[in-house]
Amino acid sequence: MKVLILGNRLFSVDMLWGFLKAGCDAQIINASNENQIQQIFSTTDADLLITLGTPIELKAEAMKVVGSSRPQHLKYIHWDTDGISSKYFASVSGDGIEMDVIYNSRPDLVLTMCPEMRELIIEKGFPCEMMHYAYSPVSHQPLPGYENDKYFINLIGNSYSMFVKSHPDHYRYHSLKILLKPLLENKYTVHLYGDSGYAATVKQILGMDVPTLTYHNYMPYERTCAAYNSSFINLVTQNHPHTITKRTFEILGSGGFALSADNEAIRKLFVPGRDLIVSSSPEETMELVHYYEKNQDEWRKIRENAVVSVENHTYKQRAEYILKLLEKYYY
Repeated sequence: MKVLILGNRLFSVDMLWGFLKAGCDAQIINASNENQIQQIFSTTDADLLITLGTPIELKAEAMKVVGSSRPQHLKYIHWDTDGISSKYFASVSGDGIEMDVIYNSRPDLVLTMCPEMRELIIEKGFPCEMMHYAYSPVSHQPLPGYENDKYFINLIGNSYSMFVKSHPDHYRYHSLKILLKPLLENKYTVHLYGDSGYAATVKQILGMDVPTLTYHNYMPYERTCAAYNSSFINLVTQNHPHTITKRTFEILGSGGFALSADNEAIRKLFVPGRDLIVSSSPEETMELVHYYEKNQDEWRKIRENAVVSVENHTYKQRAEYILKLLEKYYY
């Protein structure tokens, strides 16, 4: 199977590794305009094209060519990695920027990590299946020798500051209220790594100031594995009651200790108290933090279990799943 991968760099690199491990001949391509994608189509003998990642990186000019002029032998799958939140952005179609990509490119099959988005995609006439995020053991794995300061708690990720005014009930903010607010109220030091809007978002959503010394701006992706390994607790915000963030898989794959906002999706794939811990309220967050401060052996066991829990959630398994779907739908 020959595979072409187009989209966000981080997702593309991970998916490339997955397809190569699954025995495919895969490569990443770059095409942001009509001429570039037509040139690729004129010479390719690939069997599958997959697009993925942030929809704003998949340019409409190129996607329209994919939808109208791709070779007949080339099957095409689009993986929605934004979910229903993509509807919150201004779009040409009015159905969200992810649907703009789908309308332009006309995939043979769409994958999504969001059940609510799957319903919308099917409603609009496109076949769609669920596929969760995953992790790559190349970029995220346990790192022996890293010291774990029991007082080092981190929160790494985007603030989603663009939704504060328009969607103040976003699940990301719900997660912040459950996880971050009680720790700050109880004078815990929480190190925040994220975009420049984080401090303002915390102020508006939680009514609290982020101490200057504990806000560190964006963390390069290449450093996240070391951060997950060296933290006593990695706080994990979720974006939806029925989805799991990419970061969740990467923290577990790193052998990090994850404290996540509870939701239905986590309980379907993982076992709270064995693979990670989850909280549904500020009070529960504090109870959990106090408990694992006093029970370091159990804390270490959860870290060991975390790695095992995602053994079947690498991009190799996701690539194999895609190949099975191709066989189911088209061969």
